[in-house]
Amino acid sequence: MIPSKPAAVAKFFRELKPSEKRQEIPDSVIGGLYLVVQPSGAASFAARCKFQGKPKKYTLGKLDDLGKRDDRELPGIDPNQLLTLTEARMLAERVLSDAKRGIDPTDNRANASQFGVHHWLDEFITTARTKGFKKGRVKASTADEYERIIKTCVKPHWKDGTDVRTLDYREIEKLIDKLPSGAQRNTFAVLSIFFRWKPIMRLIGRNIVEMAEAPAKPQSRERILSHDEIKRVWKAADACGYPFGSMVQLLLLTGQRRDEIANLRWMELNDDLTTITLEGVRTKNGRAHTVALAPLAKTIIETFPRIADADGKPSEYVFTTTAKTPFSGFSNGKKALDKQCDEPSLPDWHLHDLRRTCATELAKLGIKQEVTEAILNHKTGKVSGVAAIYNRYDYQDEKRDALEKWATRIQSIIGENVRLLPNAAERRA
Repeated sequence: MIPSKPAAVAKFFRELKPSEKRQEIPDSVIGGLYLVVQPSGAASFAARCKFQGKPKKYTLGKLDDLGKRDDRELPGIDPNQLLTLTEARMLAERVLSDAKRGIDPTDNRANASQFGVHHWLDEFITTARTKGFKKGRVKASTADEYERIIKTCVKPHWKDGTDVRTLDYREIEKLIDKLPSGAQRNTFAVLSIFFRWKPIMRLIGRNIVEMAEAPAKPQSRERILSHDEIKRVWKAADACGYPFGSMVQLLLLTGQRRDEIANLRWMELNDDLTTITLEGVRTKNGRAHTVALAPLAKTIIETFPRIADADGKPSEYVFTTTAKTPFSGFSNGKKALDKQCDEPSLPDWHLHDLRRTCATELAKLGIKQEVTEAILNHKTGKVSGVAAIYNRYDYQDEKRDALEKWATRIQSIIGENVRLLPNAAERRA
């Protein structure tokens, strides 16, 4: 019998000798897998099982005892290919599982289209957007994030023809290692949901994510932009223009989350462009949120083009290049923005740092913490617990005053010759 421990396996192959008769040596790990050794010394792997009620033998490939090659994609059945013991065990597991389900393991072409990982990733996104998973439908913004991560972080590393049943925890860990640190945890989270999804669990037969090592939690970022950096980013955003540059300026002015502004719809703006109203399905915490727009923000929005599709129908999205979908080219947009910043370039900054910068500058302006949290649409903080249950005040006037003060501060930072506008409280007086 082929042993299970690596040291014993090495010794087994060193001492393996042909005999006068053909040998079939069973494997101790995968029941139904055999090493077939001919009197000539030729050795190959075979799987024995029942297919559609009849005994079947599948020759998986020839023995490759030179070492394991984890860097290659697991192939299908091919009597002429070379297989290590590790590969033979993985392939036998898949073949035996297919046969048990009534799927012909030798039909590699059909398997490639039926079990291709890209096909199932697309099905996963479709399910997220329609009926949802065990806990019900997911928010549209969450489904958008799933699709973005799969498109940018998963599909480029797993070929379309890769059979999803051949993936195991090592392929997940390899993929995660190839990603930037900022994308690792979000990608791992999406893959965890994908591989726990019932159709995938049925195909693979187990949850392979459980054995994968989760990426370490990144340290909380503390980066905020100095006034000089704010000025450089603002001027660079001016140079980049619509859509990305304009979006960056609106992010800084409002302190909102990236996707909440990037996916902004014209219908979410009121007629005089002084307020954004987001429904709960559009926010991270699921709570409806109203964002005040300072006069500077209104002036910027008034310059935006209304993009139309090929039929002349205006897009519903404020930031778009296709008229059909919201802006999504963040990586290229950020690179273009960085190029416009004066040398030396800004060290290690992210778009989310604009939100942290806004909150910090509001504190410098003397804005109360509960007002800042209302602007950021935070669930926790100073107003939390029992106080949050009974305090239903929405701080709308205070939020508008605070963001107008912040807009005025930005104007002074970027060096524009502007007349300090009266804040909302002064206008009401």
